[in-house]
Amino acid sequence: KATKDAHWWMVSADASDMPLKVLVKYHEYTPNLAILKGWEQREQRWSYVLEGNNKKTWDDYQFANALSQLPDSVKHNMRSVKSVILNASFQNFGCIMLSSFEPLSDNHFELLMRLSKVIDLTYTRFLDLHLKEQNAIRLVEEKHKLEHTLAELRTTQAQLIQKEKLASLGELTAGIAHEIQNPLNFVNNFSELSVDLAQELNEELDKEPIDKVFVKELMGDLTQNQSKINLHGKRASSIVKGMLEHSRQSSGERELTDLNQLADEYLRLSYHGLRAKDSSFNCDYELIADSNLPKIEVIPQDIGRVLLNLINNAFYAVNVGRVQKAADVSYSPKVIVSTQNLGTQIVIEVKDNGTGMSDATKAKIFQPFFTTKPTGEGTGLGLSLAYDIVTKGHGGTIEVESVEGEGTTFTMRFPKR
Repeated sequence: KATKDAHWWMVSADASDMPLKVLVKYHEYTPNLAILKGWEQREQRWSYVLEGNNKKTWDDYQFANALSQLPDSVKHNMRSVKSVILNASFQNFGCIMLSSFEPLSDNHFELLMRLSKVIDLTYTRFLDLHLKEQNAIRLVEEKHKLEHTLAELRTTQAQLIQKEKLASLGELTAGIAHEIQNPLNFVNNFSELSVDLAQELNEELDKEPIDKVFVKELMGDLTQNQSKINLHGKRASSIVKGMLEHSRQSSGERELTDLNQLADEYLRLSYHGLRAKDSSFNCDYELIADSNLPKIEVIPQDIGRVLLNLINNAFYAVNVGRVQKAADVSYSPKVIVSTQNLGTQIVIEVKDNGTGMSDATKAKIFQPFFTTKPTGEGTGLGLSLAYDIVTKGHGGTIEVESVEGEGTTFTMRFPKR
């Protein structure tokens, strides 16, 4: 480029040691300035006449600088020429300059321009290839960096997964210990009391006369203690059963299932089951079924267990809400189960207008042994088991949205199969 200094490659038909590479300093000599001006204006037909004293000065300057490497014989021949015309066609990246003794004809200039354009296009292609080569080198380098980063990420991921497994195991162990410890404490305490009562009863039976009233009191206390032991023994048994259900792999097989029918069955089953335990319980409930819902392949027993758990929790929440909002005469407890066909997904929602939950509770709601229910009313395994069934067992998702004091919605999404 003729912006400051540039290299020229010079060739002559009668010089065996050419082409010759020379450095031209454009700002040091008048003809060079003329060349620079032609370049800046991208002149397609440029000519400059060197003759007389101007020609001699040009020769002296070039032979002392740019053309100092030329053989003396070549310099002698060039000096002997009285007049030289410099001709050029300037393009984007350079030019071809032709020295002649006579002005070039139009045909010769046209040929010079075409040749200059070909050389310029060739250099353009060279730059494109060079850029692509540099980009390819950068891509290879980036690929190596990404591969290295990916390996580090995989190692970090494996470490994080291992830490998470250990943390989950610790939480699970703590949950098991906490849940089982309560009923075991009751069993141990009532057992010790029963031993004391039995000793008192034996002592009383050895007396004469026997105080039948006191004996009956002791027998009544023993009977009550045994009932408590039985109750809390069953409580511990239910926790163990829940743990086994949580850890076992379902042996059920997938089958085409009508989720509308399944939701209807478990909605009614849940409501009437709770009514059987507590006759004072009353709640409005509704199934909003999508009539275009296709059957999908699921394990109906497992999805039924999930639905029963979510609906039971919803009824529990509105029952607690009924007590908390007793002063609000406008409050009407209600549970809504809905199904929807979204094309690629089947959605089931279980919605209630009960107590709702805080953000802190939502963050832990699917953790094993986490429960908001009082001791003895829940193991904290239901939602954890439901999460595993929906996500791991059926490749779906389960999410919760809740506003404290207003209600909760659980949303399950199943892919069509």
